[in-house]
Amino acid sequence: MPHYYFNVRNHVDSDDFDGRELPNLEIAIEEAHKDIVDIKRARFEMIGDWQRWSIEICDHEHLLLKVVPFSLS
Repeated sequence: MPHYYFNVRNHVDSDDFDGRELPNLEIAIEEAHKDIVDIKRARFEMIGDWQRWSIEICDHEHLLLKVVPFSLS
């Protein structure tokens, strides 16, 4: 099963060093959307502008596959 990394990007970048094994990129994108919802719930009052936030989905070699912006979730 492919291994994907979910790096949060904003004014302070946060890299995912563990990653997750998922069946395919489509499922990884769904997981990124779920992560975004969780992050927004946890930090809603602290952050008002989500335009600069995104999750970068990378493969096992850390090559960028997809950028999922927070503004679309």
